Amino acid sequence: MAEAFLGYKVSVLLHSGIKLEGVVSHIEPSTQQMTLKDVTLFLFGQAPFSTPLYGVVGKDIKDLQIISTPSSTTQQQQPPIQQQQQTYTPLDNHVLEQDPPPPLVIQAKILTPSKSKSRKIKQAPLRTNKRQIPADGWAGEDVNIFREEEFDFQKNLDMFDKAKVFAEIRESDETAPEELLVTLNRLPQKVNLLPTENVLSVERTPYNETTSDDLGDESDNDSQTPDEYTTHRHSRRRKSHVKKPTRILTSYSGIHCPSVSPAQMAHVLHECTKASPAFDELAMENAGRGTSLLLLQLLSQMDVVSPSIVILVGNNKNGCSGLIAARHLINHGCLVTVCISTEQPLTAAMKRHESMTKKFGVIIVYDILELGEADFIVDAILGAEDNLAESPDCGIICKTVDWVNEQTDKPVLSVDFPTGVDASTGTALYAEQHVIRPKWTLCLGAPKSGCKSLRVTGELFLVDIGIPRLCWKRVGIKGNTIPWGADFLVPLEYHS
Repeated sequence: MAEAFLGYKVSVLLHSGIKLEGVVSHIEPSTQQMTLKDVTLFLFGQAPFSTPLYGVVGKDIKDLQIISTPSSTTQQQQPPIQQQQQTYTPLDNHVLEQDPPPPLVIQAKILTPSKSKSRKIKQAPLRTNKRQIPADGWAGEDVNIFREEEFDFQKNLDMFDKAKVFAEIRESDETAPEELLVTLNRLPQKVNLLPTENVLSVERTPYNETTSDDLGDESDNDSQTPDEYTTHRHSRRRKSHVKKPTRILTSYSGIHCPSVSPAQMAHVLHECTKASPAFDELAMENAGRGTSLLLLQLLSQMDVVSPSIVILVGNNKNGCSGLIAARHLINHGCLVTVCISTEQPLTAAMKRHESMTKKFGVIIVYDILELGEADFIVDAILGAEDNLAESPDCGIICKTVDWVNEQTDKPVLSVDFPTGVDASTGTALYAEQHVIRPKWTLCLGAPKSGCKSLRVTGELFLVDIGIPRLCWKRVGIKGNTIPWGADFLVPLEYHS
Protein backbone atom coordinates (compact mmCIF):
# COMPACT_ATOMS: atom_id res chain seq x y z
CA MET A 1 0.00 0.00 0.00
CA ALA A 2 2.90 2.39 0.72
CA GLU A 3 4.15 2.04 -2.87
CA ALA A 4 0.90 3.58 -4.15
CA PHE A 5 2.16 7.03 -3.11
CA LEU A 6 5.46 6.88 -5.01
CA GLY A 7 5.72 9.76 -7.47
CA TYR A 8 3.16 11.94 -5.65
CA LYS A 9 4.10 15.54 -5.01
CA VAL A 10 3.18 16.23 -1.41
CA SER A 11 3.34 19.05 1.16
CA VAL A 12 4.50 17.92 4.62
CA LEU A 13 4.22 19.97 7.84
CA LEU A 14 6.43 18.77 10.70
CA HIS A 15 5.79 19.24 14.42
CA SER A 16 8.83 21.50 14.51
CA GLY A 17 7.08 23.97 12.19
CA ILE A 18 9.21 23.16 9.13
CA LYS A 19 7.25 22.82 5.89
CA LEU A 20 8.45 20.58 3.03
CA GLU A 21 7.34 20.20 -0.60
CA GLY A 22 8.70 17.37 -2.71
CA VAL A 23 8.06 14.17 -4.62
CA VAL A 24 7.75 10.87 -2.77
CA SER A 25 10.67 8.71 -3.94
CA HIS A 26 10.67 5.96 -1.32
CA ILE A 27 8.68 4.71 1.71
CA GLU A 28 10.06 2.13 4.13
CA PRO A 29 7.11 0.57 6.08
CA SER A 30 9.28 -1.23 8.63
CA THR A 31 10.97 1.96 9.90
CA GLN A 32 8.14 4.33 8.92
CA GLN A 33 10.54 6.56 6.99
CA MET A 34 9.68 8.50 3.85
CA THR A 35 12.22 9.94 1.39
CA LEU A 36 11.39 12.99 -0.73
CA LYS A 37 13.25 14.23 -3.78
CA ASP A 38 13.41 17.70 -5.31
CA VAL A 39 12.57 19.09 -1.89
CA THR A 40 11.91 22.74 -1.04
CA LEU A 41 12.16 23.64 2.67
CA PHE A 42 10.23 26.57 4.11
CA LEU A 43 11.95 27.57 7.34
CA PHE A 44 10.55 30.06 9.86
CA GLY A 45 11.86 33.55 9.16
CA GLN A 46 14.13 32.47 6.22
CA ALA A 47 13.98 32.21 2.45
CA PRO A 48 12.95 28.84 0.91
CA PHE A 49 15.79 26.35 0.72
CA SER A 50 16.14 23.52 -1.88
CA THR A 51 17.79 20.15 -1.42
CA PRO A 52 17.80 17.07 -3.67
CA LEU A 53 16.80 14.58 -0.97
CA TYR A 54 15.20 14.84 2.47
CA GLY A 55 14.05 12.07 4.79
CA VAL A 56 11.43 12.30 7.53
CA VAL A 57 10.11 9.90 10.15
CA GLY A 58 6.37 9.25 10.31
CA LYS A 59 6.00 10.29 13.95
CA ASP A 60 7.47 13.75 13.14
CA ILE A 61 4.74 14.53 10.56
CA LYS A 62 1.96 16.81 11.76
CA ASP A 63 0.05 17.11 8.46
CA LEU A 64 0.44 15.78 4.88
CA GLN A 65 -1.33 17.06 1.76
CA ILE A 66 -1.18 15.78 -1.82
CA ILE A 67 -0.38 18.59 -4.25
CA SER A 68 -0.39 16.62 -7.51
CA THR A 69 -0.50 13.03 -8.76
CA PRO A 70 1.78 11.35 -11.34
CA SER A 71 1.28 12.07 -15.09
CA SER A 72 -1.56 10.44 -17.07
CA THR A 73 0.85 8.09 -18.82
CA THR A 74 1.99 6.79 -15.48
CA GLN A 75 -1.65 6.36 -14.50
CA GLN A 76 -2.37 4.22 -17.62
CA GLN A 77 0.65 2.04 -17.05
CA GLN A 78 -0.20 1.55 -13.41
CA PRO A 79 -4.00 1.22 -13.10
CA PRO A 80 -3.74 -0.24 -9.58
CA ILE A 81 -2.23 3.04 -8.39
CA GLN A 82 -5.19 4.97 -9.82
CA GLN A 83 -7.50 2.59 -8.04
CA GLN A 84 -5.66 3.06 -4.82
CA GLN A 85 -5.79 6.84 -5.27
CA GLN A 86 -9.56 6.75 -5.59
CA THR A 87 -9.71 4.73 -2.43
CA TYR A 88 -7.92 7.52 -0.50
CA THR A 89 -9.69 10.47 -2.13
CA PRO A 90 -12.39 10.77 0.61
CA LEU A 91 -9.60 11.57 3.13
CA ASP A 92 -9.55 15.14 1.77
CA ASN A 93 -5.82 14.87 1.09
CA HIS A 94 -5.06 14.54 4.83
CA VAL A 95 -3.68 11.05 4.88
CA LEU A 96 -2.11 10.96 8.33
CA GLU A 97 -4.53 13.26 10.12
CA GLN A 98 -6.52 10.40 11.67
CA ASP A 99 -3.53 9.09 13.57
CA PRO A 100 -1.71 12.09 15.10
CA PRO A 101 1.77 11.27 16.36
CA PRO A 102 2.66 11.59 20.06
CA PRO A 103 4.47 14.78 21.20
CA LEU A 104 8.08 13.59 21.03
CA VAL A 105 11.42 15.23 20.35
CA ILE A 106 11.81 16.05 16.67
CA GLN A 107 14.34 13.89 14.88
CA ALA A 108 14.23 15.14 11.31
CA LYS A 109 17.29 14.25 9.28
CA ILE A 110 18.38 13.62 5.69
CA LEU A 111 18.11 9.96 4.81
CA THR A 112 19.58 7.91 1.99
CA PRO A 113 16.79 6.07 0.13
CA SER A 114 16.95 2.29 0.34
CA LYS A 115 16.28 -0.03 -2.59
CA SER A 116 12.68 -1.19 -3.03
CA LYS A 117 11.89 -4.78 -3.94
CA SER A 118 9.15 -3.87 -6.44
CA ARG A 119 10.82 -0.88 -8.08
CA LYS A 120 14.51 -0.18 -8.46
CA ILE A 121 15.18 3.54 -8.57
CA LYS A 122 18.60 4.86 -9.38
CA GLN A 123 18.42 8.59 -8.92
CA ALA A 124 21.36 10.75 -9.87
CA PRO A 125 21.97 13.84 -7.73
CA LEU A 126 20.32 16.92 -9.16
CA ARG A 127 22.43 19.95 -9.92
CA THR A 128 20.99 23.08 -8.42
CA ASN A 129 22.22 26.53 -7.64
CA LYS A 130 22.28 25.65 -3.93
CA ARG A 131 25.10 23.86 -2.17
CA GLN A 132 25.49 20.09 -2.49
CA ILE A 133 25.51 17.69 0.48
CA PRO A 134 29.13 17.41 1.62
CA ALA A 135 30.91 14.09 1.73
CA ASP A 136 31.53 14.29 5.47
CA GLY A 137 27.78 14.07 6.20
CA TRP A 138 26.22 16.06 9.04
CA ALA A 139 29.43 17.87 9.99
CA GLY A 140 29.18 20.12 6.92
CA GLU A 141 25.42 20.58 6.83
CA ASP A 142 23.71 23.92 7.24
CA VAL A 143 22.53 24.35 10.82
CA ASN A 144 19.55 26.41 9.67
CA ILE A 145 17.61 23.25 8.85
CA PHE A 146 17.65 22.35 12.54
CA ARG A 147 16.41 25.71 13.79
CA GLU A 148 13.18 25.54 15.70
CA GLU A 149 10.58 28.14 16.48
CA GLU A 150 11.14 30.99 18.90
CA PHE A 151 11.90 29.76 22.43
CA ASP A 152 8.77 29.74 24.64
CA PHE A 153 9.95 30.99 28.03
CA GLN A 154 6.58 30.73 29.78
CA LYS A 155 6.03 27.15 28.65
CA ASN A 156 9.42 26.09 30.02
CA LEU A 157 8.95 28.02 33.26
CA ASP A 158 5.68 26.18 33.85
CA MET A 159 7.62 22.90 33.71
CA PHE A 160 9.77 24.05 36.67
CA ASP A 161 8.15 23.70 40.12
CA LYS A 162 10.21 26.14 42.20
CA ALA A 163 8.44 25.40 45.49
CA LYS A 164 9.11 21.67 45.17
CA VAL A 165 12.76 22.12 44.15
CA PHE A 166 13.58 24.55 46.98
CA ALA A 167 11.76 22.32 49.48
CA GLU A 168 13.98 19.40 48.43
CA ILE A 169 17.08 21.62 48.80
CA ARG A 170 16.06 22.68 52.31
CA GLU A 171 15.40 19.07 53.34
CA SER A 172 18.81 17.95 52.12
CA ASP A 173 20.62 20.91 53.73
CA GLU A 174 21.99 19.97 57.16
CA THR A 175 23.38 23.45 58.01
CA ALA A 176 22.02 24.88 61.27
CA PRO A 177 19.81 27.99 60.78
CA GLU A 178 22.00 30.10 63.04
CA GLU A 179 25.08 29.30 60.91
CA LEU A 180 23.57 30.40 57.59
CA LEU A 181 25.02 33.54 56.01
CA VAL A 182 21.54 34.99 55.57
CA THR A 183 21.10 34.73 59.34
CA LEU A 184 24.49 36.22 60.18
CA ASN A 185 24.00 39.13 57.78
CA ARG A 186 20.44 39.92 58.86
CA LEU A 187 20.08 43.52 60.01
CA PRO A 188 18.47 44.21 63.39
CA GLN A 189 14.79 45.02 63.22
CA LYS A 190 13.86 48.65 63.47
CA VAL A 191 12.45 49.66 66.82
CA ASN A 192 10.26 52.72 67.27
CA LEU A 193 12.08 55.32 69.32
CA LEU A 194 10.55 57.25 72.19
CA PRO A 195 9.98 61.02 71.91
CA THR A 196 12.95 61.55 74.24
CA GLU A 197 15.36 59.48 72.10
CA ASN A 198 17.44 61.02 69.34
CA VAL A 199 17.50 59.16 66.03
CA LEU A 200 20.99 60.43 65.15
CA SER A 201 22.61 59.92 68.54
CA VAL A 202 25.44 57.40 68.85
CA GLU A 203 25.06 55.01 71.74
CA ARG A 204 27.92 55.22 74.20
CA THR A 205 29.39 51.82 74.94
CA PRO A 206 32.75 50.66 76.34
CA TYR A 207 33.72 49.83 72.75
CA ASN A 208 32.89 53.32 71.48
CA GLU A 209 34.44 55.79 73.85
CA THR A 210 36.46 57.91 71.41
CA THR A 211 34.90 61.28 70.61
CA SER A 212 35.41 63.39 67.55
CA ASP A 213 37.26 65.94 69.68
CA ASP A 214 39.90 63.35 70.56
CA LEU A 215 40.73 62.96 66.88
CA GLY A 216 41.78 66.62 66.52
CA ASP A 217 40.84 68.85 63.56
CA GLU A 218 42.38 70.09 60.37
CA SER A 219 43.72 73.19 62.09
CA ASP A 220 46.44 71.07 63.70
CA ASN A 221 48.28 71.06 60.39
CA ASP A 222 48.22 74.84 59.98
CA SER A 223 51.13 77.00 60.88
CA GLN A 224 50.88 78.42 64.41
CA THR A 225 52.69 81.02 66.43
CA PRO A 226 54.43 79.93 69.69
CA ASP A 227 51.62 81.44 71.79
CA GLU A 228 48.93 79.73 69.71
CA TYR A 229 50.80 76.42 69.90
CA THR A 230 51.04 76.65 73.71
CA THR A 231 47.32 77.47 73.99
CA HIS A 232 46.42 74.56 71.71
CA ARG A 233 48.49 72.14 73.80
CA HIS A 234 46.71 73.21 76.99
CA SER A 235 43.30 72.86 75.32
CA ARG A 236 44.09 69.34 74.13
CA ARG A 237 45.35 68.47 77.61
CA ARG A 238 42.02 69.61 79.09
CA LYS A 239 40.13 67.46 76.55
CA SER A 240 42.10 64.40 77.60
CA HIS A 241 40.70 64.78 81.14
CA VAL A 242 37.06 64.45 79.98
CA LYS A 243 35.28 61.84 82.09
CA LYS A 244 34.73 58.59 80.23
CA PRO A 245 31.49 56.59 80.40
CA THR A 246 31.01 54.35 83.41
CA ARG A 247 31.91 50.71 82.92
CA ILE A 248 30.27 47.89 84.85
CA LEU A 249 32.37 45.01 86.22
CA THR A 250 31.67 41.98 88.32
CA SER A 251 32.42 42.52 91.99
CA TYR A 252 34.39 39.32 92.57
CA SER A 253 36.37 38.76 89.38
CA GLY A 254 36.41 42.26 87.82
CA ILE A 255 35.18 40.96 84.45
CA HIS A 256 33.61 43.59 82.19
CA CYS A 257 29.84 43.22 81.72
CA PRO A 258 28.51 45.00 78.59
CA SER A 259 25.48 47.29 78.86
CA VAL A 260 22.60 47.30 76.40
CA SER A 261 20.00 49.92 75.50
CA PRO A 262 16.26 49.29 76.03
CA ALA A 263 15.82 49.06 72.25
CA GLN A 264 18.51 46.37 72.01
CA MET A 265 16.97 44.48 74.91
CA ALA A 266 13.53 44.61 73.30
CA HIS A 267 15.06 43.25 70.09
CA VAL A 268 16.77 40.40 71.94
CA LEU A 269 13.53 39.43 73.70
CA HIS A 270 11.71 39.52 70.36
CA GLU A 271 14.24 37.09 68.87
CA CYS A 272 13.77 34.80 71.89
CA THR A 273 9.99 34.88 71.45
CA LYS A 274 10.37 33.98 67.76
CA ALA A 275 12.54 31.02 68.75
CA SER A 276 10.00 29.88 71.36
CA PRO A 277 6.56 31.46 72.02
CA ALA A 278 6.80 30.27 75.64
CA PHE A 279 9.96 32.31 76.32
CA ASP A 280 8.07 35.25 77.92
CA GLU A 281 6.66 32.97 80.59
CA LEU A 282 10.09 31.39 81.14
CA ALA A 283 11.79 34.81 81.43
CA MET A 284 9.20 36.10 83.92
CA GLU A 285 9.56 32.99 86.08
CA ASN A 286 13.35 33.29 86.09
CA ALA A 287 13.12 37.02 86.91
CA GLY A 288 10.69 36.41 89.79
CA ARG A 289 12.79 33.62 91.24
CA GLY A 290 15.96 35.73 90.94
CA THR A 291 14.20 38.62 92.73
CA SER A 292 13.18 36.38 95.62
CA LEU A 293 16.69 34.91 95.84
CA LEU A 294 18.28 38.37 96.08
CA LEU A 295 15.71 39.50 98.67
CA LEU A 296 16.43 36.50 100.87
CA GLN A 297 20.17 37.19 100.67
CA LEU A 298 19.67 40.86 101.60
CA LEU A 299 17.26 40.02 104.42
CA SER A 300 19.77 37.59 105.89
CA GLN A 301 22.20 40.49 106.26
CA MET A 302 19.54 42.65 107.96
CA ASP A 303 18.87 40.02 110.66
CA VAL A 304 15.07 40.44 110.53
CA VAL A 305 12.80 37.67 111.81
CA SER A 306 9.61 37.12 109.73
CA PRO A 307 10.23 40.22 107.61
CA SER A 308 7.31 42.16 106.16
CA ILE A 309 7.74 42.86 102.44
CA VAL A 310 5.63 45.14 100.20
CA ILE A 311 5.88 44.45 96.46
CA LEU A 312 4.56 47.19 94.16
CA VAL A 313 3.66 45.82 90.72
CA GLY A 314 2.39 47.28 87.48
CA ASN A 315 0.10 45.88 84.81
CA ASN A 316 2.93 44.50 82.68
CA LYS A 317 5.62 41.80 82.49
CA ASN A 318 7.59 43.40 85.31
CA GLY A 319 4.49 43.17 87.48
CA CYS A 320 4.18 39.46 86.68
CA SER A 321 7.77 38.98 87.87
CA GLY A 322 6.83 40.72 91.13
CA LEU A 323 3.87 38.38 91.67
CA ILE A 324 6.09 35.37 91.01
CA ALA A 325 8.64 36.67 93.52
CA ALA A 326 5.84 36.99 96.11
CA ARG A 327 4.95 33.28 95.64
CA HIS A 328 8.55 32.23 96.33
CA LEU A 329 8.98 34.57 99.31
CA ILE A 330 5.87 33.41 101.14
CA ASN A 331 7.16 29.84 100.87
CA HIS A 332 10.28 30.97 102.78
CA GLY A 333 8.36 32.43 105.71
CA CYS A 334 8.09 36.07 104.65
CA LEU A 335 4.97 38.22 105.17
CA VAL A 336 4.25 39.50 101.68
CA THR A 337 1.74 42.11 100.52
CA VAL A 338 1.33 42.98 96.84
CA CYS A 339 -0.12 46.30 95.64
CA ILE A 340 -1.20 46.39 91.97
CA SER A 341 -0.87 49.97 90.67
CA THR A 342 -3.31 50.15 87.76
CA GLU A 343 -6.74 51.43 86.86
CA GLN A 344 -6.91 49.42 83.62
CA PRO A 345 -8.17 45.84 83.15
CA LEU A 346 -5.43 43.35 83.95
CA THR A 347 -3.65 41.61 81.11
CA ALA A 348 -4.12 37.87 80.62
CA ALA A 349 -0.71 37.11 82.16
CA MET A 350 -1.41 39.38 85.15
CA LYS A 351 -4.80 37.71 85.77
CA ARG A 352 -3.22 34.27 85.69
CA HIS A 353 -0.42 35.13 88.13
CA GLU A 354 -2.73 37.18 90.37
CA SER A 355 -5.03 34.19 90.83
CA MET A 356 -2.11 31.84 91.49
CA THR A 357 -0.52 34.24 94.00
CA LYS A 358 -3.77 34.59 95.97
CA LYS A 359 -4.04 30.81 96.24
CA PHE A 360 -0.53 30.73 97.75
CA GLY A 361 -1.68 33.01 100.59
CA VAL A 362 -0.28 36.35 99.44
CA ILE A 363 -2.32 39.45 100.33
CA ILE A 364 -3.14 41.58 97.27
CA VAL A 365 -4.44 45.16 97.48
CA TYR A 366 -5.19 47.75 94.80
CA ASP A 367 -4.70 51.00 96.73
CA ILE A 368 -1.58 52.24 98.48
CA LEU A 369 -3.76 53.53 101.34
CA GLU A 370 -4.36 49.89 102.32
CA LEU A 371 -0.64 49.27 102.85
CA GLY A 372 0.80 49.06 106.35
CA GLU A 373 4.30 49.04 107.75
CA ALA A 374 6.96 47.11 105.86
CA ASP A 375 10.59 46.14 106.42
CA PHE A 376 11.37 46.03 102.72
CA ILE A 377 9.89 47.56 99.53
CA VAL A 378 10.20 46.04 96.08
CA ASP A 379 9.68 48.27 93.00
CA ALA A 380 8.31 46.11 90.15
CA ILE A 381 6.02 48.78 88.68
CA LEU A 382 7.73 49.62 85.38
CA GLY A 383 10.54 47.86 83.53
CA ALA A 384 13.27 49.20 81.26
CA GLU A 385 10.95 49.06 78.23
CA ASP A 386 8.09 51.00 79.88
CA ASN A 387 7.69 54.78 79.81
CA LEU A 388 5.96 56.53 82.69
CA ALA A 389 4.93 59.53 80.58
CA GLU A 390 3.16 57.30 78.03
CA SER A 391 1.57 54.89 80.52
CA PRO A 392 -2.27 55.01 80.84
CA ASP A 393 -1.74 54.54 84.62
CA CYS A 394 0.59 57.54 84.91
CA GLY A 395 -1.52 59.19 87.65
CA ILE A 396 -1.78 56.22 90.00
CA ILE A 397 1.87 55.27 89.40
CA CYS A 398 2.99 58.78 90.38
CA LYS A 399 1.02 58.47 93.63
CA THR A 400 2.67 55.11 94.31
CA VAL A 401 6.13 56.59 93.63
CA ASP A 402 5.39 59.45 96.04
CA TRP A 403 4.41 56.91 98.72
CA VAL A 404 7.70 55.08 98.22
CA ASN A 405 9.70 58.32 98.51
CA GLU A 406 7.93 59.05 101.81
CA GLN A 407 9.29 55.78 103.27
CA THR A 408 12.75 57.23 103.69
CA ASP A 409 13.86 54.67 106.26
CA LYS A 410 12.82 51.62 104.22
CA PRO A 411 15.28 50.00 101.80
CA VAL A 412 14.02 49.70 98.21
CA LEU A 413 14.92 47.13 95.55
CA SER A 414 14.02 47.93 91.92
CA VAL A 415 13.43 45.07 89.49
CA ASP A 416 15.01 45.57 86.03
CA PHE A 417 15.19 49.40 86.38
CA PRO A 418 13.90 52.10 88.77
CA THR A 419 10.40 53.37 87.98
CA GLY A 420 10.33 56.87 86.45
CA VAL A 421 13.93 56.75 85.16
CA ASP A 422 14.92 56.54 81.50
CA ALA A 423 16.77 53.22 81.13
CA SER A 424 18.89 54.53 78.26
CA THR A 425 20.12 57.80 79.81
CA GLY A 426 19.48 57.53 83.56
CA THR A 427 17.43 60.76 83.63
CA ALA A 428 13.86 61.34 84.82
CA LEU A 429 11.15 60.42 82.31
CA TYR A 430 8.29 62.48 83.71
CA ALA A 431 9.38 64.67 86.62
CA GLU A 432 12.25 64.57 89.06
CA GLN A 433 9.92 64.16 92.06
CA HIS A 434 8.26 61.11 90.48
CA VAL A 435 11.42 59.00 90.44
CA ILE A 436 12.35 56.07 92.69
CA ARG A 437 15.94 56.08 93.99
CA PRO A 438 16.55 52.47 95.06
CA LYS A 439 19.30 51.08 97.22
CA TRP A 440 19.63 48.09 94.92
CA THR A 441 18.69 47.37 91.29
CA LEU A 442 18.32 43.85 89.90
CA CYS A 443 19.20 43.89 86.18
CA LEU A 444 17.28 41.30 84.16
CA GLY A 445 19.46 39.61 81.53
CA ALA A 446 21.94 42.49 81.16
CA PRO A 447 22.61 45.91 82.75
CA LYS A 448 20.99 48.79 80.89
CA SER A 449 22.89 51.76 79.52
CA GLY A 450 21.13 54.02 82.05
CA CYS A 451 22.99 52.40 84.97
CA LYS A 452 25.27 55.39 85.60
CA SER A 453 25.94 55.63 89.32
CA LEU A 454 24.84 54.67 92.81
CA ARG A 455 22.57 57.72 92.91
CA VAL A 456 20.59 56.55 89.87
CA THR A 457 20.36 52.79 90.28
CA GLY A 458 22.06 52.00 93.58
CA GLU A 459 24.06 48.79 93.95
CA LEU A 460 23.72 46.50 90.94
CA PHE A 461 22.95 42.81 90.70
CA LEU A 462 22.50 40.75 87.55
CA VAL A 463 20.19 37.73 87.16
CA ASP A 464 20.09 35.23 84.31
CA ILE A 465 16.60 35.05 82.76
CA GLY A 466 17.55 32.44 80.14
CA ILE A 467 18.41 34.49 77.03
CA PRO A 468 20.35 32.22 74.61
CA ARG A 469 23.70 33.35 73.27
CA LEU A 470 22.46 32.92 69.69
CA CYS A 471 19.78 35.58 70.26
CA TRP A 472 22.42 38.07 71.39
CA LYS A 473 24.35 37.28 68.24
CA ARG A 474 21.34 37.69 65.94
CA VAL A 475 20.67 41.27 67.05
CA GLY A 476 24.26 42.31 66.34
CA ILE A 477 25.61 42.27 69.93
CA LYS A 478 28.78 40.33 69.15
CA GLY A 479 31.21 39.11 71.73
CA ASN A 480 28.60 39.07 74.47
CA THR A 481 30.54 38.20 77.61
CA ILE A 482 27.93 38.39 80.35
CA PRO A 483 29.87 36.65 83.15
CA TRP A 484 27.51 34.07 84.61
CA GLY A 485 30.10 31.49 85.51
CA ALA A 486 28.42 29.00 87.83
CA ASP A 487 25.94 31.52 89.30
CA PHE A 488 22.53 32.77 88.20
CA LEU A 489 22.82 35.88 90.42
CA VAL A 490 25.95 38.01 90.04
CA PRO A 491 26.85 41.22 91.98
CA LEU A 492 28.17 44.12 89.88
CA GLU A 493 30.01 47.37 90.56
CA TYR A 494 30.62 50.67 88.76
CA HIS A 495 34.05 51.50 87.37
CA SER A 496 34.88 54.88 85.82
